[in-house]
Amino acid sequence: MQTRGSRFIYNLKGIIRMIIPRIITQKQLETKIQKLLRIYEKNLEDISNRINYYNKLNKPFHIPLTKDKLPQISPLDLDLPPYPSRLANLQQLVPNIDFLKHNTYKAGSVYYYDSYEWTRYFKDNLVWAYMFYDVSELLSFPAICKSRPIIACNNNSVLMQLDKYRHFHFINDPIRFEDKKDILLFRGAVYQDHRIRFFEKHFNNPNCDIGHVGRADSNPEWLKDKLSIQEHLPYKFLLSLEGYDVASNLKWVLSSNSLCIMPEPEIETWFMEDKLEKGVHFAAIKRDYSDVDSVLEYYKTHTNEAKEIIQNAHEFCARFYDKRLQGLLNLLVLRKYFYLSGQIDISPLEQTLFKLD
Repeated sequence: MQTRGSRFIYNLKGIIRMIIPRIITQKQLETKIQKLLRIYEKNLEDISNRINYYNKLNKPFHIPLTKDKLPQISPLDLDLPPYPSRLANLQQLVPNIDFLKHNTYKAGSVYYYDSYEWTRYFKDNLVWAYMFYDVSELLSFPAICKSRPIIACNNNSVLMQLDKYRHFHFINDPIRFEDKKDILLFRGAVYQDHRIRFFEKHFNNPNCDIGHVGRADSNPEWLKDKLSIQEHLPYKFLLSLEGYDVASNLKWVLSSNSLCIMPEPEIETWFMEDKLEKGVHFAAIKRDYSDVDSVLEYYKTHTNEAKEIIQNAHEFCARFYDKRLQGLLNLLVLRKYFYLSGQIDISPLEQTLFKLD
C-alpha cells in the first residue's frame, strides 16, 4: 500500500533529484521506458488505457514560445450542467509556456518536485504548456495540469500526478465497518459554495458531525477542532466534498473501512475520479444534499451492501499503489505530449500504446 511518509523525507528526495545532473537522467530515459514496459508487458492494455485517459490528445499541435501567442479565452460553445453543479459557470484559462529547463522551485515546492521527478528525463530545450495548482476550469491550449473538470471537452487538460504528498495518501483501517458509529463525519475548510451549502443544510443534523477547521474569521459558527485521520476511523460514514478542485480526503477515505458519502465528482486528477461509480465505489448523495438522511438510513440497515462498496473502493485504490507503474505512466503521458507537439520521436510500441496508428 502507498502510505504517506514524512514531509521531511518527501522534501529530501526532491532536493536530491535537483542535485543530480539532468544529463544523466536524460540519457537514461529510453532505456528506462523499455525496461519498465518489459516488466509490465502483461499490463500493456491497461497502461494504454490509462495513458490515453490522462492524455486525450490525438492530433499534432505546435507550442509557441510565448504565452501571448496562445489561443486566448473564448466563449464556450457547449451545454453546461445547471446549478448546483460546480460546472454551471465553467470558464477557460490560458496556461503558461516555458522551456523544461526553467521548471524551477518558483512554481511552489510540491508542484516543482512532483513534475521535476519526471521532466528531468527530457531534454532541456523542450517546450511545454502547464497550469499548476488547483485547476477547476478548462484550458485554452494543451497543457500539463493536476486537475480538470469532468466534461466531454476537457482534452486540452493533460493530467500528471501532481501534489501527490497531499492527495495520494492511503491507509490501513483496523476497525470493521459494523463496529463503527452510525454518524456521518467531516472536518475540513469551508470556503466554497458547495461546502457552505452542505453546512447550511446539515450542520445541526443529528446524523452528522461536521465542522469547519479553516480560518476562524470565516463561518465561525461552524468551527470545530481538527481531527486526525485515526480519529475519523470509528465512524461508519465519512463525507468527501470537493474543495477548490477535488476532495483531498478522498483517497484515504476510500481506502478505509468506512463508507464514502459524496455527490458524483465533477473534477478529476490522476486518481481518475470519473471512473468512480456511485453505488459501486461510494454512496452517492444529490448535489442539493436533500437525500443525506435517507442515504445514511439505507446503509445503516444494508450493511452487506455497504461492505461490498467498501471492498470495491479498496480495489480501485489498489490501482495506484505501485509507484514504479505510476512513474512509467507519468513518463509516457509526457512522451505522448512532446511527440504530438513535434518535439521528440517515439518507438513503434509507444505509437501503439498512444493509439496513434
